[in-house]
Parts: sequence; C-alpha cells; structure tokens
Amino acid sequence: MARERIQTRADADTLEQVEQYAEDKDISYSEAVRRLVRTGLIEKGYREAEARQLARANIHPLVREIGGPMIGVTAAILLLVQVGVL
Repeated sequence: MARERIQTRADADTLEQVEQYAEDKDISYSEAVRRLVRTGLIEKGYREAEARQLARANIHPLVREIGGPMIGVTAAILLLVQVGVL
C-alpha cells in the first residue's frame, strides 16, 4: 500500500504527547503519528477489520485451553474458604 503525506497543525501539548508516546514506544515520531491516527480510526469504527483483529486476544492455545478450568477451580476453592469448609 502506497503511503501518502498528511499535514496538520497541533497545539504544543499535543505535539509533546506524541513525542512522549514515540519515546515510550521507541518508535519514530512519524510512526507514532501513524499509530495514533490508526487507533483513533479503529476506535471510531472506520477500520472495522483491524478492530476485530485487535480485539482478539493473542493467547497461546495451551493457555486458552487450561485457563478456563483453572478459573473455575480457583473460584471453587475461594468459595469453600469463604464458607469455612477449607
């Protein structure tokens, strides 16, 4: 996909926040702007395919398989402790 240039004006606080985001993520200023614009478009529903992809948890299949039963066992133990059985 070819990239086109976008130019805009922003107040000093916004520029500072973008610079801080870029520094925190260890990315270029331009990449920070791209990611922030993309995130805003996803949140507003303009990039639905990517929103669905981002919404899916990136969890290892083994963790996904074991996680559910472990939550149930933990809840049961906590309940037994609460009622005084354990």
